[in-house]
Amino acid sequence: HVDAFPSRPMRGRRILRLFCNIAPDGAPRAWRVGEPFAAFAGRFLPRTGSAVPGSAWFLERLGITKGRRSEYDRIMLRLHDVGKLDAGYQANGPKAAVSFAAGTTWLCFTDQVLHAAVAGHCALEQTFHLPVAAMTHPERSPLRVLERLAGRVLI
Repeated sequence: HVDAFPSRPMRGRRILRLFCNIAPDGAPRAWRVGEPFAAFAGRFLPRTGSAVPGSAWFLERLGITKGRRSEYDRIMLRLHDVGKLDAGYQANGPKAAVSFAAGTTWLCFTDQVLHAAVAGHCALEQTFHLPVAAMTHPERSPLRVLERLAGRVLI
């Protein structure tokens, strides 16, 4: 899956997460990582559907979301869900195993890297939200990839 937060609209900001495996028994943290984001998005974007008119306003008004969801947020949440719920893709989609030894620290743009923790325990995590404009290559961000695929501005 790619990360998207149901109650916290990112409005295109990047999700950079720092992880540290602090397992006292020395157990590795195992992840499964998937295909490049652009390929995943191209595969599943047609299945994300359309927004229900007024839903972003309604969710914000009820306090369900901390701010109004953009079309980008809606698509990212749907990509998260449709990818996870597709049993065929989960079983047969492109993936590779990655192991992080105890004591290892790693950074990951979890809004772009398809990932699943499959083993391990005792990890510390810190999340940072970064503006796309601060990137050296903003065209590689999920926001810009999705805008290219959708043919429209999403924020």
